[in-house]
Amino acid sequence: MKPFESIEEELRRRDPGWWDRIVHNIPELDTLAGTPQPERFHAEGDVAEHTKLTIEACPPDCDPDLLWAALLHDVGKPLVTKDEDDKITAHGHHAVGAEIAERILELLQMEPARRERIVWAIRHHTFHLSWNLTAPEQASQKHRRFVADQRFPLLLELLRVDSAASLGHPRGMQAYELYSRLRKSVVAEA
Repeated sequence: MKPFESIEEELRRRDPGWWDRIVHNIPELDTLAGTPQPERFHAEGDVAEHTKLTIEACPPDCDPDLLWAALLHDVGKPLVTKDEDDKITAHGHHAVGAEIAERILELLQMEPARRERIVWAIRHHTFHLSWNLTAPEQASQKHRRFVADQRFPLLLELLRVDSAASLGHPRGMQAYELYSRLRKSVVAEA
């Protein structure tokens, strides 16, 4: 059994103590605890609590790559989080996190194709924040090409579980519903 496989089983089962065992095996996750997030968007607490809730939002029979994307999607936040003038930001955490995730997954001996798919989802998991679309019809050709990507369904599911873990903030689920409709429209056209 490769190292990533035993962790993947922990992520799927979530037996008591699962988080501590995973942090023991992936020390980069230790710094998530205590890394603050803006309460307005993350009433659930720090990055570790948000990450646990994101994993718990994954269905038991989900794509295993979703479990990994959920686990590592905010791994870059401890390195970029700033609290300036009572405003907490984590600009660029998606890009930093993608690099860290790539290294972790390679060390855990995950095959390159899966690594690439997971890292792509992590790198793009904040896409909806910059697109600012309110209806599928507003999507440009560039948006439509991105949504047509075969990896997009994983990214869409990551958006769903990430949003579910952001307690009390409806914006993410609204984005999930919008981009689900856009994806269906793009697939129907193809």
